[in-house]
Amino acid sequence: MIKNDPHINAIRSFNRFYTNIIGLLDQHLLDSKYSLAEARIIYEIYYHDGIQASHIMESMHIDKSYLSRILKKLERERVITRERSAGDGRAVLIRLTEKGKKEFARLNMASDKQVAGLIEPLAGQQRRELVGHMSAVRKLVGNGIGHKIDTEDVQIRTNLLPGDLGYLAYLHGRIYAEECGYGLNFEGYVLESLGEFAHGYHPEKDRAWICEHKGQIVGFLVGVHRGDSVQLRYFILLPEYRGLGLGRRLMDMFMACMRELNVTKAYLWTTNEQHTATDLYKKYGFKLAEEKSSIAFDKQLTEQRYDLELAVS
Repeated sequence: MIKNDPHINAIRSFNRFYTNIIGLLDQHLLDSKYSLAEARIIYEIYYHDGIQASHIMESMHIDKSYLSRILKKLERERVITRERSAGDGRAVLIRLTEKGKKEFARLNMASDKQVAGLIEPLAGQQRRELVGHMSAVRKLVGNGIGHKIDTEDVQIRTNLLPGDLGYLAYLHGRIYAEECGYGLNFEGYVLESLGEFAHGYHPEKDRAWICEHKGQIVGFLVGVHRGDSVQLRYFILLPEYRGLGLGRRLMDMFMACMRELNVTKAYLWTTNEQHTATDLYKKYGFKLAEEKSSIAFDKQLTEQRYDLELAVS
């Protein structure tokens, strides 16, 4: 039996105080028809489009059967849709419907209003102190509540270092062989193109974003200058780092780079198997421009080119 620890009593007292203030124990959150768990799941799906149920279980630490019941309810209400991945027949991808996106927008706005009301009486310095204390709580206890990956701990650097491109080639060869069945010809293609990139690398025109977590490289994105446009290349994340919002962060940085360099045109090549990636590209304005059949990667597939043209400001 746990002894009467004043620290435990104080923390439990704060928990009761905070849950009462923001209404976590109410049957419906933020005067909506959703429970806290349902609202959190909608949030996860919105920010990780095409997420798998296993990733929701991991990020929320939710029971499989409980999650299954909630997903079935949201599907009946046409808030979410589930479809089998064309790239991996074992994976089922979950997305919000148009109705689901509207429901998220309502919840998000209601949450913003609730927090705004809580901090409205506080002066600027008091607000900064409050946020600082909250950050301290996350830092002190965050490693002890079961989170395997905190994306705030993932650093993205932009300076290429010796060994980066070699490791990038290794990741492409291993991951695409495991997930798509690509052979040595694909790895040879990546090695050849990376050699070209290394010899022609111009730090003022080319860009590289390297994701690192606890000293390990976990993802890449490269922008290669091509005359008046930029080619998006080598977009890859380790499987366990997908569905966490890192892809969006990298794409945001790519788009910001285009604006910084005053480049209005971009393009990329991918294949018809990369549905999650192409869905993300489309959200940023890329449009399918060309398709061609190919066996260059030791299997029959369709190579696809996507183009992006930004409006001139």
